[in-house]
Amino acid sequence: MSLPPPESPAPLLRVDGLRIGLAGGEAVRGVSFDLPAGEVFALVGESGAGKSLTARALLGMVPRGAAVHGRVLLDGRPVTPADLGRRLAWIPQDAMSALSPVHRVEDQLSFAVRAVARAGRREALSAARAALSGVGLGRDAAGAFPHALSGGMRQRAVIAMALVNGPALVVADEPTTALDPERQEQVLTLLRERCAAAGAALLLVSHDLAAVRRHADRVAVMYAGRITELGPAEAVLDRPVAPYTRGLLASLPRTGLPRRSRLPVLAGVPPVPGTVGAGCSFAPRCPHADDLCRGEEPAPRPVDGRAVACHHPYGEAA
Repeated sequence: MSLPPPESPAPLLRVDGLRIGLAGGEAVRGVSFDLPAGEVFALVGESGAGKSLTARALLGMVPRGAAVHGRVLLDGRPVTPADLGRRLAWIPQDAMSALSPVHRVEDQLSFAVRAVARAGRREALSAARAALSGVGLGRDAAGAFPHALSGGMRQRAVIAMALVNGPALVVADEPTTALDPERQEQVLTLLRERCAAAGAALLLVSHDLAAVRRHADRVAVMYAGRITELGPAEAVLDRPVAPYTRGLLASLPRTGLPRRSRLPVLAGVPPVPGTVGAGCSFAPRCPHADDLCRGEEPAPRPVDGRAVACHHPYGEAA
């Protein structure tokens, strides 16, 4: 589901009808969106919504045995393994999973440069140190082993590694999960700024809606393997029209509530892949569901400047 972003006739990335089947059933069900160069685009939703699996599919990193259908185009052509590390870069949740414990940080970036470019050892090391300096890591940190760095410093090193070869698109899957709130904000700000400076688009997978509101240009809210609402981050997160998006936002903790007051909750649980029926997947939890919702899956359509897959969105005349 996608509305074309303004003034973007030729998007950097086009995802068209992406479906991913696992052993238990279809976990991603017809996801479509465009991502222009230089944009920050976020995928959000509850655990199990399919956002991380969607992001991994862009890089060919789906689980073994997964059945993938649909198109993923980068600059108008199918993504290939050769694009990873060159045109596409990946930032995982855990920096330690991306860093070798037995090599110095600067050497690991140097290896990444030499794997992509025909660069000599000295040239690659210089490029590695420049990339690390660009994320605020000096020579002492660059020459250290990963275990000697703090979590925030390791995440900065992974950002430098992702950007060192000048990719067009950076995919970041919950890149600040292991950090405290202050460092989360620092790392997200750095990631956004470094991508902007490099002219790279950023696809951010996150459960932190407040952070997405601050850092993303557009956001897609996923539920049960589909996009239920997609549009400008400010509009979607400040004035949601899909019942699921509104319920998700209402359940977030916030200041100013009376003591011992309870937050609204979304009744029920998301469906397990393979158990979604013929109607809207959110219908069993939606307070506005009717027979139409329970019998027919809603097609995406434009509502108030965003794309919404809902039969009865808020703000639309009955």
